[in-house]
Amino acid sequence: MYDTWWPHLGNWGLAKLGEIKKRRVSYYVATASTLAEKAIYVRSEPLTDAELALHRPDLPFSVGQCHVLSWPAEAPESTEASAKGWRATGCPEPEALGVSEVYLLPFGPKGGERAGVRVKAENGTAFRWDELVWKASVIQAPFIRAGASVQGIGIYRSGLNRGVPAYYLWGLQSRLHDQIASRTHWWSRGVSAVRSPLGQVAGSPILIS
Repeated sequence: MYDTWWPHLGNWGLAKLGEIKKRRVSYYVATASTLAEKAIYVRSEPLTDAELALHRPDLPFSVGQCHVLSWPAEAPESTEASAKGWRATGCPEPEALGVSEVYLLPFGPKGGERAGVRVKAENGTAFRWDELVWKASVIQAPFIRAGASVQGIGIYRSGLNRGVPAYYLWGLQSRLHDQIASRTHWWSRGVSAVRSPLGQVAGSPILIS
C-alpha cells in the first residue's frame, strides 16, 4: 500500500487521520509493473504506527475467490449452507479475514458500485471465510439480475469507510484485472513520492492510497 505526496499541500494525501475516519477513502489501484515503469522515486518513508493501525496493509487485497460459483440471486439460508455449496465446487477455502468489522460494497445490475453495508464478525475478532462469503451473498443478492455482469465470485479491498476497512464484491478477477483482460483503456496518476510498500509481492495488485 502506498500514500502519495501532494506538492500543493506540502503533505501526504492521507496525513490527517482524524478526517479520514469521518469519510470514505478509495485506494488507487495499479499493477506492480505499471508502478515500476511509470513512478519516479523520490524518497521512501515507513508508515507510522497510527497509519498502520488505520489502513491495515496486512489485510489481503482479495479474499473468497471462486471461478465456478457466481453471486446468487437468492442467498443461501445460512453460513453452513453457503459453505456446503462452496466446498462442493472444489474451490479452495480462503483464510479468515483478521478484522472485527468491514464494509461490503455490492455492485448493481449494470456493474456500478452500490452503497456499502457495515458487517461485524460473529466472534468479535475475525471473519471466518464461510461467514464472510455468506454475508456478502446476502448483501449482493438483491442486485443480481439475469445475465449477470461478472463471472465467478471475489471480494476485493477498496479502501476505508469511516475508518473501517472496505471491500467491494465482484467476480473471479478484480475490476482492474477485468479491465486489463478486456483491453479497456484505463489511466493512472503519476506520483511524486511513494511510501514503502508493506508485504507486497512484485507482480501482484498493489493499493495506492
